[in-house]
Amino acid sequence: MTRSRKTSLLATALALALTVTGAVVPGAPGSTAALASTGSSSFSLADPSTLQANDGTYVTYGTTVGSGAGPRCGAPSGVTLYVPFLNHGSGDTVGMSDCAAGDALPSGPGSWAVDNGAVWAPGVVRFNGTYYMYYTASKAGTSQKCIGLATSGGAKSPFTNKGIWACPGGGRWAIDANPFVANGKLYVAYRDDAITSYPETGISIVQVGSDGFALWNTRRDALKSTDLVWDTVNDSGSTHVIENPSIFVGGSGHYYLLFSGNNWNSARYSTGIADCGPNPIPSSRCTLLKDGANQPYFGYTGSGGLGPYRGLPGNHTGPGAMAAFYTEGNRRAVVWAWYDTATGKRHPIIGELKLDSNGFYVE
Repeated sequence: MTRSRKTSLLATALALALTVTGAVVPGAPGSTAALASTGSSSFSLADPSTLQANDGTYVTYGTTVGSGAGPRCGAPSGVTLYVPFLNHGSGDTVGMSDCAAGDALPSGPGSWAVDNGAVWAPGVVRFNGTYYMYYTASKAGTSQKCIGLATSGGAKSPFTNKGIWACPGGGRWAIDANPFVANGKLYVAYRDDAITSYPETGISIVQVGSDGFALWNTRRDALKSTDLVWDTVNDSGSTHVIENPSIFVGGSGHYYLLFSGNNWNSARYSTGIADCGPNPIPSSRCTLLKDGANQPYFGYTGSGGLGPYRGLPGNHTGPGAMAAFYTEGNRRAVVWAWYDTATGKRHPIIGELKLDSNGFYVE
């Protein structure tokens, strides 16, 4: 989760989509002008997550932006957008947009949260005809970050708050929830500090019921910050940060965990990958790929980076909050955000997640 978080197509135009779709309110899509694979949106949008709406266009959600953030192409001007979304592409061509098409949660976070407070890292999925949004907000009267749930009948329709979803005791944080569907069931991966003690952090995976709320007896640890060391290299803070989990299925049929580590507002912010085994909820903690305890899997390869196993298109600084989805043709894809060290803003970019003899890579 960050505090502020166009097209990443292949040279032949990368086509991206989600494996599940749903009914949506009609709306005009934003700009879909294609760039090279090194391009990214000029709209500042942190913690992005992408899916395909029922009308065939693509929706990329992100963290709250202020009233002056823009440009806007459907979203109201002069107001805060609590869950801004970009609307782009169609069919099997994803594209990307440079303008906000709307606000998926115009009422702001639920009554449990700070009134008119920010929303971070919204993760959205369609399951059994309903769109479920899991988002992070500050609990009212505290600085604790917790997860709320909202639902909608459409990807671009206003979502309705359903209440607080996870808020650990002792002021520990629950943030960055990312839902996914596997074998006809709904699951959520999220940063779960309840499984650790300060300054450590962790990631859990849990199955949820048809109402979107967790079946807590199914929760299992997926990863802890004690499993790696690169999350603290030159870290300016005291917390050992791993966050922004996302699950995808690899070529072996195993479930893989994407996660971010280190300072979000630095070139060091990077992405790791861990193998969680053949089931959506791991039987034991996931296994970091390559030398994943000592170096990130994806990251900035220039000066100030952490010497990742592989770089990413554009080789931008601070690439994190990577979230997986699937194309209409069932290709693996990812959206992530990078940090502009000159402006302090994060920008979304999209790529196709592929596999070769040396492992996963993005182009």
